Amino acid sequence: MERQWKDRSIVSASAFVVVVAACATSAQPQIWPPITPLSETRTFLSSASTGVDTPFVAQIRDAMGVSLYQLECHNGNYEGDSPISFSGDFQCGLFVVKGSAVLLENLLAADTRDEQSTDWWNRGRLRAAQLLGECSAYPEYSASRHFRLRGMLIEFRFTDIEWESANSVGTPSRLGAFTFRLDVTADDSANSSASEVPTAPQPPESCYP
Repeated sequence: MERQWKDRSIVSASAFVVVVAACATSAQPQIWPPITPLSETRTFLSSASTGVDTPFVAQIRDAMGVSLYQLECHNGNYEGDSPISFSGDFQCGLFVVKGSAVLLENLLAADTRDEQSTDWWNRGRLRAAQLLGECSAYPEYSASRHFRLRGMLIEFRFTDIEWESANSVGTPSRLGAFTFRLDVTADDSANSSASEVPTAPQPPESCYP
């Protein structure tokens, strides 16, 4: 009987060690490939309201120059092939690159039911109204936006904004020229596989999405 209890104790102890080891492994944060910092600026002399596209494509690479991610931006006039349907005055998507293939998932969409439900409900999409009045007062949803994910911090900035027309009370209503700046830097604390949900207050439905 004593030998049987010893055998059971050994088995139980071994099972406990396996469970603890598995839990410890699963608790470790995902290690993402380090990226090379990137800064690019592009000025567009027209917007979606003119019927002209606003194309912007950038490759985020590792230290060896291999492309890890592709940031692609257009507006609602774009009719080419792409992983998502672009809309609004300016919209960007971030996609994993595997060799010569660009995967379909847009990493700028946070892992929430709303943002995963459609191509346009995420902060990668800009509408002219988000740069005006009450809407412009919401950090992360207006002229400056930050996306934390996969060991990096991605920042969008919209500057040098010009308006083409005004409504009946003299308020600008149609976006004209603007400058888009992209900055990508390393951020070891950004561990999520898709963009984190910002902690800033979310604006009303008239401003977002």
